[in-house]
Amino acid sequence: MKLKRTLATLGAAAAITAGMFAVSPAAHAAIPGCTAYTTYFSGDFYAKFPTIGTGGTNFCTLRSGASGMQVYYLQETLSYCYKQDLGEIDGKFGPKTAAALTRVQRTLGVDADGIYGPQTRDKILWHWMTLQGSNSCTTLYDAHAH
Repeated sequence: MKLKRTLATLGAAAAITAGMFAVSPAAHAAIPGCTAYTTYFSGDFYAKFPTIGTGGTNFCTLRSGASGMQVYYLQETLSYCYKQDLGEIDGKFGPKTAAALTRVQRTLGVDADGIYGPQTRDKILWHWMTLQGSNSCTTLYDAHAH
């Protein structure tokens, strides 16, 4: 029984570790598309992240042709935190969004493929706000510092 628990723990640790490494562009096709967004809170700050369904996992992708509020919040982040000129922030992942994301990916040192996925999600500085009007840019994982 103890051996089974140990193997299960090692298996879970391996799965988590594997998820921390780069996802190749070909693997992006196997990751589901983001279909909604979820609001995350850190102290007084909040940010809205692309997810699969409201409250679902953020292990998802956005690419050219996607549309919705999940794209809108990515565009807002690209505009506010990276000063990317997208024209209108409209929730449509078109050529301007893909080009802006590619430029940001280059600065982040991840695959500059214009596809929002796990690599980009882990490195990108997201636009965090407060109800009082304060703004900040930080990664999802560093948000606890607010």
